Amino acid sequence: MLTEQKPDEILMQVGFTQLESEVYLYLLTEGAHTGYAVAKAIGKAIANVYKAIERLAQKGALEQSSGNSKQCVAVPWRQLITSETKKFNSNMEALTSALTRLPDHQDDEQVYQIKNVSHVKEQAIRMIDNAENVLLANVEPKAMKWVAEPLIAAAARGVEVRIKVYEEIQLPGVIVVLRKEGTQVYAKTSDVQLNICSDGKEMLNALLTLDTNSVIQAFRSKSALMTLMLYNQLLYELVLTELKEAIPLGDIEKAQAILRDTEHLHVFGSENTVFDSFNQKYKNLRE
Repeated sequence: MLTEQKPDEILMQVGFTQLESEVYLYLLTEGAHTGYAVAKAIGKAIANVYKAIERLAQKGALEQSSGNSKQCVAVPWRQLITSETKKFNSNMEALTSALTRLPDHQDDEQVYQIKNVSHVKEQAIRMIDNAENVLLANVEPKAMKWVAEPLIAAAARGVEVRIKVYEEIQLPGVIVVLRKEGTQVYAKTSDVQLNICSDGKEMLNALLTLDTNSVIQAFRSKSALMTLMLYNQLLYELVLTELKEAIPLGDIEKAQAILRDTEHLHVFGSENTVFDSFNQKYKNLRE
């Protein structure tokens, strides 16, 4: 069971010192007092308490009366939270603006292991949100809750989104390929797979526990070679899954239509954007 945090611990997490937290909470619960009285009550050095009071006043956490014998009163906690929230949001907006102006770093070829489920989810959504041309994915049912809305949004902005699924689902704008008897196939393993390739530039492979609370194995990469390999794997999985439905039924026209519909996605045959990305990545090394 998680231990509930105390108010002073939380105040320290948002920028108060230990002494500032003690002074504020004492004034909040005991009402107006002089700095001297506060120091005596909490058993701290008077000089240090006066410094803490000055800092709290600068932070807008307390107010002081005029006159020689200054009374200190804590700002109501709801008012403090509202004020701190506004300051935090303002700082985050300023930070976003400042970081946006920084030059982009060059994409590296490293493979990064992911051990946290939240990080897997964040990376998956980020890749989908950043897709510009084509996104391919294999999404098992229990991972769909994370990516369904981002996939729909990507398709709505013009990205060609094709995914393989194991249970029927409606995703407007997304080309969904349903694995025949997918529920039975999915049930053969006690884990959850999520595979994503965005524009042939970035990829994510994740294997999670069945409750999606832990990572068994997961990694992401912008390696042009590894990304191309996953892109091709997902593409041929999607095509083959559809063909396995059409061919046994003798529906040659449908099979031909599937091949025509995906012809532009084949990297080396069509020299598409994925081909361009791969070709440019290692161009200097080939020469």
